[in-house]
Amino acid sequence: MTSRAPALDGLRGFAAAAVAIYHAILHNDLSLIDRVLYQPIQAAADSQNLWAKIALTIFHGETAVLIFFVLSGTVLSMSLQRRDGGNFFVTAWTFARNRVLRLYPPLVVCLLLMFALCQFNIPGLPHWDARALLDNALLLSTPIHGPSATLQAEMLAVPLILAAWLLRGVFGVAGLLLAFVYSVQALQNMPLMFGMPSMHVYAMFFMGGMLVAEPSLRGMLQQVPARAWWLVLFLAVFGRVLSGHHGAIAPVITAAICCSFLVGGLLHGQRSGLHRFLEGRFAQALGRVSFSHYLYTVPVQFILWGAWTNHLEASRAYPVTTGILVGLLSLLIAYPLAWASERWIERPFASFGRGRARGWQTDKNGPAAAV
Repeated sequence: MTSRAPALDGLRGFAAAAVAIYHAILHNDLSLIDRVLYQPIQAAADSQNLWAKIALTIFHGETAVLIFFVLSGTVLSMSLQRRDGGNFFVTAWTFARNRVLRLYPPLVVCLLLMFALCQFNIPGLPHWDARALLDNALLLSTPIHGPSATLQAEMLAVPLILAAWLLRGVFGVAGLLLAFVYSVQALQNMPLMFGMPSMHVYAMFFMGGMLVAEPSLRGMLQQVPARAWWLVLFLAVFGRVLSGHHGAIAPVITAAICCSFLVGGLLHGQRSGLHRFLEGRFAQALGRVSFSHYLYTVPVQFILWGAWTNHLEASRAYPVTTGILVGLLSLLIAYPLAWASERWIERPFASFGRGRARGWQTDKNGPAAAV
């Protein structure tokens, strides 16, 4: 199993960009969620609502976040596969520690920048206190960086992923299927997630990602015609929203299956035009910095809103078009910050975690031990 899947990196990059544009649109008119997004497309009263429906569906931030969770389940399962055969408790400790090193340092640096900037009363940036900084840095709450709530879910998923991996060790792929079924049951039975916020919805996407990462499913996924992956992408992106039933359980389960199937196809399926598109230079540039891009578009948008668009009549008259423009501009401005964060924060801390794991394995098992 290779350590990188370029098409998955490209998908992650576009998902991060979609979240930024989605937030920028809704900043102008939050009522679009209930009034347009989750209404049937035939209910669009005029061309402006139809345009809003199409744009919010294409850049649907909630779907993008769910794709993040499927991708995390897949990539983390691949990581565990590379450590397969070792002591479970050592693997669990290494895995959890590396997740902390992967997620927290870039977040904390971004939060410190936002906290420092707010001391200068920059338009658009609220004034946060040290308690808000601490709570957000520990992911207890997200008063400064709202989208970092997804990182809270990523950390809460760690014990769930390890429990599913333990089931896999006992029952094989059937253990992962059992974990997926358990997560589906949690949709209507929140106590099954032990009080972890939002995980009764999100767990299914992590479990789906783990399931499609299984090498034993490669043969089945390769039987799918290459052209079909574009259709799967369409269903993953549009299916839940076009149903028009916000909060209904069936569309969420369908989304989990479609998103998982999409990621599994990009990992194991026949190469297609979708693979080549996501492996292109632009997609890879976005994917390489996707995590930090996701973080830094937030302070950039705060400043753009406060210094510019909050004062424009066009933001209220044309919320979707203005939001898309602000979202794209924020992605462009944030890219150098994201590049620097990936180069000098993400990469060194990830390497440090791998190095520590490699050193520990070498000491205990000899120099040939794999991590």
